[in-house]
Amino acid sequence: MRLPEHLELLLTDEPVLDVYSHGPWRVPDGLFEEISARIDGLAADPRAVELTTDEHKLLTLPASLVTAEIFGMLAFLPGGGAIKAGSWSQLPERLLHRHLVNPGPLSTRMTRWDAPGGRWRPPVDWLIEAPDRALAIELARDCLSVLEGIEPLEERRKALLRLYDDPPVCDVNLPKTELREHWHAHAGDDIVAAVPELLGPVGYLEWVCAGLLASYEHLMEAAPREETVEVHLVQLLLQGSMEQVPAELAVALGEDRYGELLQRFTAERRGFKAGAWQERTRAWLVRALVAGAADACRGWLDMAMRFIAIVQGLPGDPWFPKAEWIPVGQFQTDLRRLYAPRRRVVNPLTETLTSVPAAGAAPGTAAGGRPEIATSLVEQPEVTEALAELTRGSAPVRLLISGPDGTGKRDAAQELGKALALGRDPHWVTDNLFTGQRLSDAVAKLHADARDCAGDRLLIIEGLDGIVADPGNGEALAAELHRLLAVHPDLNLVALCDAGGEERIREINPVLPQRFRIARTRPFTAAGHAELFRRALDARGARGTRPAIEAAGALLAATPPTQTLRNARLAPHLADQVVAAARARLEAGEPGAALVVRKQDVPAALDTAQAAGNPLAELSDLTGLETVKHEIALLVAGTHAARLRSESGLRITPPTRHMVFTGNPGTGKTMVARLLGRIYKRLGVLSSGHLVEASRAHLVGEYIGQTAPRTRRLVERAVGGVLFIDEAYTLTQSPLKGDYGHEAIAELVKLMEDHRDDLVVVVAGYEQEMAEFLAANPGLDSRFPKQIHFPDYSDDELITVFGQLAAADGFELAPGTEDVLRSMLRRAPRGPSFGNGRLMRNMLDVAVANQADRVASAAVALTKDPAAKKGAGRDKGTEQAPPTRQELVTLTADDLPPLLDHPEEFFGLYL
Repeated sequence: MRLPEHLELLLTDEPVLDVYSHGPWRVPDGLFEEISARIDGLAADPRAVELTTDEHKLLTLPASLVTAEIFGMLAFLPGGGAIKAGSWSQLPERLLHRHLVNPGPLSTRMTRWDAPGGRWRPPVDWLIEAPDRALAIELARDCLSVLEGIEPLEERRKALLRLYDDPPVCDVNLPKTELREHWHAHAGDDIVAAVPELLGPVGYLEWVCAGLLASYEHLMEAAPREETVEVHLVQLLLQGSMEQVPAELAVALGEDRYGELLQRFTAERRGFKAGAWQERTRAWLVRALVAGAADACRGWLDMAMRFIAIVQGLPGDPWFPKAEWIPVGQFQTDLRRLYAPRRRVVNPLTETLTSVPAAGAAPGTAAGGRPEIATSLVEQPEVTEALAELTRGSAPVRLLISGPDGTGKRDAAQELGKALALGRDPHWVTDNLFTGQRLSDAVAKLHADARDCAGDRLLIIEGLDGIVADPGNGEALAAELHRLLAVHPDLNLVALCDAGGEERIREINPVLPQRFRIARTRPFTAAGHAELFRRALDARGARGTRPAIEAAGALLAATPPTQTLRNARLAPHLADQVVAAARARLEAGEPGAALVVRKQDVPAALDTAQAAGNPLAELSDLTGLETVKHEIALLVAGTHAARLRSESGLRITPPTRHMVFTGNPGTGKTMVARLLGRIYKRLGVLSSGHLVEASRAHLVGEYIGQTAPRTRRLVERAVGGVLFIDEAYTLTQSPLKGDYGHEAIAELVKLMEDHRDDLVVVVAGYEQEMAEFLAANPGLDSRFPKQIHFPDYSDDELITVFGQLAAADGFELAPGTEDVLRSMLRRAPRGPSFGNGRLMRNMLDVAVANQADRVASAAVALTKDPAAKKGAGRDKGTEQAPPTRQELVTLTADDLPPLLDHPEEFFGLYL
């Protein structure tokens, strides 16, 4: 168990300044003395020598206004309420020692810390007393300049200097509060990002709450406990001695969460004990610390301390929090207690109670002392041999497994982890953890994982080829991994890649694959699938006859994959269906008999897309869309003709089948795309015929390096079927500079060509917008040769659709209902937002709800008035009876939505 490398400085006795938001920093020898001399020089400057004050309580009087200004800056630069720790964290005492009226002893304890409130704000604080305001601002900038070199403060110091170099245009002689407001409002986004206190108390509170919640969620993943985030926040307020929930939290946390805090505050306040809370929190942080979340612990402590400082200071600036509120000192003590180097003494029992040496290795143990591996892999001889070889030796494991998805790569890694018995469970890392990260963050994570796993834990990197092939950081990460394998000779590492992954890695870094023992998995034969099916039956409490298992193996070998349903994952899928069929047969004829799967229980074909029926017939039965049906019929005919030519020995060139669907919402584009996939599946053009629906959000990433991998994963899911991208024109219409939509299009165009034999891409949207979309990329128009327009439905077609939807839901339309519906449609505006079939579904939902209210109200009235029921039949004019079955399934004209004076109001309500 090791501390992350960037925190190991805390375990030394070096002079360290540890601003939590920056990290530990070794103070260079002589730097503080140099800065102290600069401060004295500025105080003695002719411009400042006469500027003094008799009001400062901590400086020797008369105190230089320059020295007083720097005193405030030193409290502000770490951050408002931020934690400043380390053996040299007493900045005012070390830099202003000779100016202090009562200097305390200098501590060199690494666990020392404080969290100043930081009430200084630009442009001036104490220097406001100077008679020449322009000179005061100039000297304040010089105060910042003399503090140069303290690395944890540099980002904020430089941001403030940029503000001084570009001051706002205003009267410098305004009152201090007004002058500050002008300066803060003038600060650019880059300055405010570094100095969020310039946002004002409420803005800073919002910034702090965002960091607090993020670190809390991370800690809860590392060290879960039974506590909601609202309870956590309330207890923080109580720990900070708050008497009520500040109203400003409604802005920082949102009204809903603020309401939750108000409701919980009084209940949590009863019986709350600050000491008990602190002990619980300390134990929680220790659990997270040993789980590897040291940075999250420090982030939470920093934000929690800032949170208390700002809520106590409201409506003003952060106040100076007390040390006892948050267990910072305890955490720092625990960190050193757990991770600092310790003296070790050998317990004699470890030698006197050792096993009696045997002449040979114990049964089941390899020559190197590791247990022999008993692998359950099927038809993977290369991997099985590699696992046996690695467990026989004592050298660190370096294994790279490449192969198709679902061929046992993860199982092999898990079995190897158990066989090595390193003391801790394997640590899994996936390529998604590195996608889009800054290079420094990605390298830091790779280093931290390697350090943590070295010696006593197996590191498994899943998708190493994806990490290395990343166009942004891949090459650097490959070089860094190669370096880490040399730096940590005791690191056990297994890398998993897709088929051919070792070659992709070799193209980027030819040396890296040489550091691994490479083993490849392969797709299963019919015999392999049969064995996997037999195991799946065993797991479900069934067994199969030999003909049944052989038939299942042959069926699975011939079944095309669908999305992630491929290779070894097909056997459980088939077993679920077959066992259900066998159980139904037994319950019908032989109840109580053993569950045995026979050959007749195995279907002739396995439809992984779960789409029964004839898609051509379903297309023909759709209402309207005559031109669309004609276009699809031409595509089907062209496919049949191509097959006939191929069977006659003629040469054919497979056409490009990607297409564009244009039309308004609700005209059946998605439905036809789903049927198109099934049609092409029946024709043998596509292997599975499934549909994957996508939009801009599925393709475009949020940061650099995320878009291409996201697009690739989406296309990989759709291979074998149809990828339907709705509103595709949004990929080119973003007003944001640097939008990644064009990157998604470029990647999509490449992948369409790579998978043209088993993928159909359909892009859809409004007609004009789709024309602009195709013109946005030179390669798009040629790759979508077929464009099909979906016209709006006529009134009669919409009424037919309404009736079909009602019948599908088990309802009938009363006489006259269609006439009222036709009248409503006749008055409806037909703009681009007209819903077509979608509108009919929404109108039906309203009608069903109105009908339910009508029949339910009648039944309730009858129940509450039994006299009416008894009198039924005596007075035919007032007779009441329960709704009949026919009434329960009949929709009347009164059930339709009301016919409004302004029809557009209805469509605004129900679309």
